[in-house]
Amino acid sequence: MNLLESFRTALEGIGTNKLRATLTMSGIIIGIMSVIAVITLGNGSQQAYTDQLEKLGATNFSVYFGWDPGQGSKLTDLTVEDAYALPQQSPYIEEAVPFASYFGTIRGPKKGKDVSIQGTNEDLLKVQPNLKIVAGRYFTTKEVREGKPVIVLTEKLAAGLFGGEDPIGKRLTYNTASAVVIGVVREAKLMIDNGRSEGAYLPITYLHNLDGLKMVHTITVKAKSKETLEAAKRHTEKYLNRRHDRENYYQIDSIENALGEMDSFSGTLTTIFGVAAGIALFVGGIGVMNIMLVSVTERTREIGIRKALGARYGDIMLQFLIESMIVCLIGGTIGVLLGIGTAMFASQYVDVPPLLSWESIVIAFGFSSAIGIFFGLYPAHKAARLNPIDALRYE
Repeated sequence: MNLLESFRTALEGIGTNKLRATLTMSGIIIGIMSVIAVITLGNGSQQAYTDQLEKLGATNFSVYFGWDPGQGSKLTDLTVEDAYALPQQSPYIEEAVPFASYFGTIRGPKKGKDVSIQGTNEDLLKVQPNLKIVAGRYFTTKEVREGKPVIVLTEKLAAGLFGGEDPIGKRLTYNTASAVVIGVVREAKLMIDNGRSEGAYLPITYLHNLDGLKMVHTITVKAKSKETLEAAKRHTEKYLNRRHDRENYYQIDSIENALGEMDSFSGTLTTIFGVAAGIALFVGGIGVMNIMLVSVTERTREIGIRKALGARYGDIMLQFLIESMIVCLIGGTIGVLLGIGTAMFASQYVDVPPLLSWESIVIAFGFSSAIGIFFGLYPAHKAARLNPIDALRYE
């Protein structure tokens, strides 16, 4: 019997017992479906997370005072002057923007809102590409230098305070002081919640004049390229240590750190779901072996006739192995299609774009074939070793 004839015979055997074949495939289908759905959604979420971080600035990193387990929280000694000096001190740094973070109540003509307030300088939009001016303007270098009482609102806060009214030129109060709205920014929708979807930006010097503390909590530094990012980090830490006579005092975080954490988390989840899917595939493989053993028993007389007509050990082995592989490959195909469909359906509810990996599909079919061979080997061997005389006498 040639290979083509073996395929035809295997398909006829599967077609004769459709329900049994379907039940046999169920374990393979569930396992492959799980693998494809998890990998597709996992790849999509990882890509979406990476894109979100890119929107926050691929060459950015943040510098802030760290945490000492022995001494508790450290005091910040960062200054506005540090931010302006860093681009001058390093050929690898393009911009450095100071931030002083506060939480307070901003009151409009009709109501007030408790929001996040960021004191910063005129270069904010250069290091936060996710922000875009949609009304008015941003504050100028002169306004920052002179500590002018001007304020830029996020679009969400502007809508909350003014409704449909144009906020430009309106006066708001913050604590006992007031500021004039000169602009509105829109924040790109990110999966990462940065806590400022409803917030405001004021000149850092204006806030310093109000509280008298002149604190800078964070400096966001923009390197000139991804290639110079590490050099920019080293220069930043070296300058700050020298400037403030410190050692191992400052903490530096960048997108690479976040991506590394994401990769680790994604890898852990993939491993967990991979083990679960592997168990389902193993159970499915046992089902394939069981049904193939039943098939061998049912077709004992047929095997005896084939052997009496000259079929060799390899011919019988090949026939049953092909049948086992076809069952698994059909189950794998259905599993892949259902996995893609499940990922597409689930993506509508978890707000993650499905990202299909052809590599995962190849792996899925490879696993299907391997299961068909591994779990079909024993039934095929048992069929091939039947004594033709005993097989012909079998009732």
